Amino acid sequence: MLRILLLVCCISIGSNGISLAAPASAADSVLQAINRQPEDTQQVQALIEYGCRLFPYQLDKSAAVFMRALRISRQLGYHKGVADFACYYMYIQDMRGQYLQSLFMLKQAVIIYASLKDTLNQVRAISYCGMEYQQMANFPAAAAAYLEALKLADAAKDSASTGMINNYLSDVFISLGDFKKGFNYAAQAYDHGRKLGSNSRMASALLNMGESKSREGNYTAASGYFSRALELGKKAGDQLLVLNALTATGRVYTDLSQHEQSLRTYEKALLISTDDPGLENRMQLYMGYANALYRSGKHLAADIYLRKTITLARQYYAGDELRRAYLAASDNEAAQNHYQRAFQLRKAYEQLNDSLVGNATRLNVQQLEMQYQSEKKDRDLAEKKLQLIQKDLLLQRKNRWIGFIFTGVVLILVVSFLVWQKLLHRHRLQKQQLQTLEVEKTVQVLEAMMQGEEKERTRLSKDLHDGVGGLLSAVKMHFWALKYERTFLQQDKGFNHALSMLDDAIGEVRKTAHNLMPEILSRMGLAGALELFCNNVSHSRELQITFYTSGDMQRFKSNFELSVYRIVQELINNIIKHAHATEALVQLTQHDQLLTITVEDNGVGFENITKSTTGMGLKNLHTRIKSLNGHLTLTAIPGCGTTAYIEFNIAIMQLMEVQPSF
Repeated sequence: MLRILLLVCCISIGSNGISLAAPASAADSVLQAINRQPEDTQQVQALIEYGCRLFPYQLDKSAAVFMRALRISRQLGYHKGVADFACYYMYIQDMRGQYLQSLFMLKQAVIIYASLKDTLNQVRAISYCGMEYQQMANFPAAAAAYLEALKLADAAKDSASTGMINNYLSDVFISLGDFKKGFNYAAQAYDHGRKLGSNSRMASALLNMGESKSREGNYTAASGYFSRALELGKKAGDQLLVLNALTATGRVYTDLSQHEQSLRTYEKALLISTDDPGLENRMQLYMGYANALYRSGKHLAADIYLRKTITLARQYYAGDELRRAYLAASDNEAAQNHYQRAFQLRKAYEQLNDSLVGNATRLNVQQLEMQYQSEKKDRDLAEKKLQLIQKDLLLQRKNRWIGFIFTGVVLILVVSFLVWQKLLHRHRLQKQQLQTLEVEKTVQVLEAMMQGEEKERTRLSKDLHDGVGGLLSAVKMHFWALKYERTFLQQDKGFNHALSMLDDAIGEVRKTAHNLMPEILSRMGLAGALELFCNNVSHSRELQITFYTSGDMQRFKSNFELSVYRIVQELINNIIKHAHATEALVQLTQHDQLLTITVEDNGVGFENITKSTTGMGLKNLHTRIKSLNGHLTLTAIPGCGTTAYIEFNIAIMQLMEVQPSF
């Protein structure tokens, strides 16, 4: 949907100009009229408008026109023209897969618009930065950009931009799996579109609302939203929205195994897809149609549209779509007993995965090599300076006059060095201040996240303990009353077994409630709370966790103890989810100003630590530990388990005063 909205904006940049279906002769006449204009700001804007009218049917020609507008803007010193170029040229770069280059130019456009105090265009440029982050699946950065643009739009009372940004945020949260927030932002976008009387904006928001419900499994509600989006798209005369509404409806029918309705819906979409120049829309349509055909057992027809999807994905530089198409095509060939072709497609899928990882590895190696070459040049330069100084000393011994000159040169060098050191020191101070601000911001974000998590854990704990626990206890009392009222139940083994299971359920609810809200931290301290948690996890489980601590453990600030407790909880939860371990060890020790924690397991481990530590969960864990003046080291051996070693520098921690209990 992001690309659809951007395409509409590009095409509707101005009310004048040639139509999309204009013949080449008419387009040439418009270009000739532009060429007769003097090279000024008006010609720049005319070229940008003309480039948008050519896009996307004549992509190369459109790109050349945009580049000409950039060249003239630079010659004139027309900074707004440079920024406008970045905002419109980004769509061409996206179709070529040049997301990083587009993001770099858009950031420059943001700076230019800010210096010109052009808030509306600044909002647009920041939003486009969010789009590029989202194309690269950097959802946190995309959300940050959208929220920054949303603040500026709200301050400028730009209702039109606010509605679109809300819809962009909806896409981000849907991609992250937070369907409730995705639905809420889409609903806000729908309200903005309704106030503006824009059927296209309302339809776009309805598509995201339906997508949220579809991802939640509420296909009935999703189908209703998609139907309304289809009606509004038809009223607006927007074939792109109609196409996307039909594609989304077809996916719902496929998920509901209503294959005939799914195929009919996709066939309607195919009839109007011929007029859609957007490769992404057709690619999604073909992929969905191929899946519906595959699920219907029509493997030959599915093969045709999978091939089309692969062709478009290659043309569009859509690596993720191409990878999924390879995998789907492999399954389809295997279903037809074409195992050789299925193997080749599967191999292509694996190679594409490996190539993505290989590109990242090569980039890291190149960066390390560049750093090495830079250090080597610095060493060579230092050695040359030392040789020059030695030669100057020899000349000084031979000739006093040369010595005076050398002394003067040395004084100049010293003064220059001192000035340079002062400037360097000032630069280092500024850099340290920026790093300090970044660390403080990270700590504030983590504290806010932890406070939110603890509030939610407290609420869940109370609900479990007071709600579910109380209800189970009431049921237990009712069963015991029945047991004594009806004596024949006292000898009923099934009834007694049910009472025993009810006791176990009550115990598990209480353990879960106490784990969610560890009040034991305030009473027994970090070591006691962790020991009780390990014992609770080990109870009635295949995983046995041993807790060990040595010596007397001092008490720390409650926030620090709670953070360490949650970190160990998360490591143990990772063992339960991923390690397939039968034994684990948690060791807590304190030596002078160091607090160390070791968490080991005998699970499956993993081969590539660098790749395994790039997940969102472990990144957050590293950041949280670093904000507490700690360091995390992971050691893993395939088939032999994983070891997590954490060190906290507690020199700056204020020991909490232990109050005597009465």
